[in-house]
Amino acid sequence: AAAERQAELRQQAVARQKEMDTRGLGRAADTETAQLAASAAEQAVLTRRSALSQAEARLDQAQTAVVRSQIAVSEAARKLADTEIRAEFDGLLSGVSAVPGGLLATNEQLGELIDPTALEVAFRVSTAQFARFVGDDGQLAPAQAEVVLDVMGAELAATARLTRVGAAVEAGQTGRLLYARIETGAAGFRAGDFVTVRLAEPPLDNVAMVPASAVDAKGTVLVVGTDERLGEAPVEVLRRQGDAVIIRATALKPGQEIVSERTPLLGTGLKVRPMRPDAGAAAPTAPATIALDPERRARLIAYVEGNSAMPAEAKARIMGQLQQDEVPMQVVERLEQRMGG
Repeated sequence: AAAERQAELRQQAVARQKEMDTRGLGRAADTETAQLAASAAEQAVLTRRSALSQAEARLDQAQTAVVRSQIAVSEAARKLADTEIRAEFDGLLSGVSAVPGGLLATNEQLGELIDPTALEVAFRVSTAQFARFVGDDGQLAPAQAEVVLDVMGAELAATARLTRVGAAVEAGQTGRLLYARIETGAAGFRAGDFVTVRLAEPPLDNVAMVPASAVDAKGTVLVVGTDERLGEAPVEVLRRQGDAVIIRATALKPGQEIVSERTPLLGTGLKVRPMRPDAGAAAPTAPATIALDPERRARLIAYVEGNSAMPAEAKARIMGQLQQDEVPMQVVERLEQRMGG
């Protein structure tokens, strides 16, 4: 700004000198001196402007260098951060392949980090068993399970809870793959342990456990009526456990009795004399069967054959029993009471 002001003053001096020359008061040498001074002032202005442009260019270069330095610092910080790997949880390392000074390839696995407090156990069940743990909404019930590890004959147990089911069935496999997360007692377990899983099924309401022989192939049971005649009632078999079944019988009333062991000789409409467990417990020493001598057997057979009031189906059943070497004691006593002997 000072150089430009000085150049303006020099131009004004040249203008005054020229005006004096037109009046005949000036000299040529003075005019030339004023013009030279004005030219020098203009040159000074140009020099200052060039210096300013160079300074601005250096400022831009310096700012660019600062930005590049910041990028370099950020890149160095990122590289530094990449040299240190931190997991989101504490755990135990397994299968570590990294060594000091070793070169790593892209996506190379350095090892496995296992959280001992977040272990899961995988086990396979049949499709029928899996269906018992699925609710009406199609979701897996969070049932509790007991995980047992056999350690030299001693059992190390932990509690777990069902969390998820495998999304697909692998080739050559059947059933369903379930996963249970260990909640308590996981301190003694490690990944890869071969364990036993005891799974608690959801409770069943309004059911009964009866001998498997009480239910026929049609899903019915024989019911003892008030007049001790047999009737038939449908039941729903929910579970099979060894020699017993768990049924739901909405057609039965509380306290109704059913036949625990069905035979081809029993059917609807027959009048029976129930052999209740309480009666057997009252006389545990009484023999269940008895060997008959020929005369006694013949007398009983003759009575049954001559009894016209006895249904044909019941008569055939009793005749079959009397032909055996050992005849049920209760059958013999009942027939002899009716015979009066």
